[in-house]
Amino acid sequence: MAIKTYHDVFVEQLIRRERPGGEFLFKCGAVLLGLVLITAAFVLARNFFPFFFALVVILEFFAFVYTVKEFEYSFMNGDVDFDVIQGKRRRKTVCSFSCREAVLMAPCEGHDGDMSGHFTLRLDASVSPKAPDRWFIILEREDGNRELLILSPNARLLAAFKGALGRKMEYQLPKEHTDTAD
Repeated sequence: MAIKTYHDVFVEQLIRRERPGGEFLFKCGAVLLGLVLITAAFVLARNFFPFFFALVVILEFFAFVYTVKEFEYSFMNGDVDFDVIQGKRRRKTVCSFSCREAVLMAPCEGHDGDMSGHFTLRLDASVSPKAPDRWFIILEREDGNRELLILSPNARLLAAFKGALGRKMEYQLPKEHTDTAD
């Protein structure tokens, strides 16, 4: 009697998108603007002050909660989903593909020429446009569309992609794993 073994590969990674210019500055600016609006409502329209106060508090809530953007990469046996999560509440799949549609996956550094050209979709799902260790994937869909996806994968996700893509991926070992033995 033979025992069947399954070798499913499932890797998930959740990253938080950094706000350009700093999230802290945005939140400080939102609080200062809220204080100015509340002060102006108190001075100019005392009868409607509770309404304006409630309105500013609600707007501050949305400014703090719904501006947080996270991306989740889900890799399952060569099928990949990119989801965007707004405010830790709303999830939307922005891109799904099979690794068979991938033409090339490589680090962004030194491959600016590969990322230029006409793409029907350009999705930057990385931590930040200036973050180190960003990778890109070029997809060619069955309908002829070309898509460019930029991500910030961890070592487990890179290993899963390497297993599924093979030679389509320019793989480099992470810096802590390279040795300079003579």
